Amino acid sequence: MKEVEVIKAEENKEMVFDPKGFFVIFLRDDQIVVEHYLNVQKGGKLEVETGRLTKVVKGKTAKAICDTIIANELVTRRDHAAYLGRELQKAEIALENDLEYVQCESIYFKDE
Repeated sequence: MKEVEVIKAEENKEMVFDPKGFFVIFLRDDQIVVEHYLNVQKGGKLEVETGRLTKVVKGKTAKAICDTIIANELVTRRDHAAYLGRELQKAEIALENDLEYVQCESIYFKDE
């Protein structure tokens, strides 16, 4: 049997903006809400703190929201899609367990 290569996992620290824009994720009214914004360029440089809202996707599951984002072609970069999947799964876990969700931060389970 042929030996399978084992690759050590490493984080990529480089941030590359998706040409399609960026997302803001939060919980509201017992749903996951995802706002999609177009990037804004100023002087040839991308500014991610600002943008133009184009769409809002709402749902209860990470899968449904991911499927909708893909179907609407709102993401082009694989690393961006992977990031969204991670964040949306965290948001779903927070929603199901009545926890606070803040994008790009860890979720914490309440002490019982």
